[in-house]
Amino acid sequence: MVLVTFALILAFMVPACAGANETSTYWFMEGLDLYNQDRINDSLQAYNRALELDPNDFEAWNNKGIDEGLLGRYDEALQSFGNAVAINESYAEAWYNMGVIYDYKGYYYTAVQAYKRATQIDPSYQKALVRRSVDTDIVMGRSHSCACKDPILLV
Repeated sequence: MVLVTFALILAFMVPACAGANETSTYWFMEGLDLYNQDRINDSLQAYNRALELDPNDFEAWNNKGIDEGLLGRYDEALQSFGNAVAINESYAEAWYNMGVIYDYKGYYYTAVQAYKRATQIDPSYQKALVRRSVDTDIVMGRSHSCACKDPILLV
């Protein structure tokens, strides 16, 4: 009788325990854990599952974008960061990460705009301030003609 009672208790508890793992928070935390283990593909799948359960989780969109960027899927990463800021336009981290991807793609002017938005949201965001400054120098350097091309100076 005890064995039958125990079996019945397990039969009712297992679905409840399994359902506990079907929350967006669980899968978000799983994604973080996998990311920290350098298991980027698995981390990406965990964030995808979190977003299936809660498509408005802007942090999951951001972290998904990070994983996609690390995997070289830059256009997908930009879409994920875009989703994050569409949900929460004051999410400086997603704007910063968007800038990083634009840097990788060589779109420095657009990267400057993303970093600018991040620093408008958080004026003390040091990484965004530095990258914005570096990219501004790149953009400005491209927009001015180089004095070294002046034939008088080449003599």
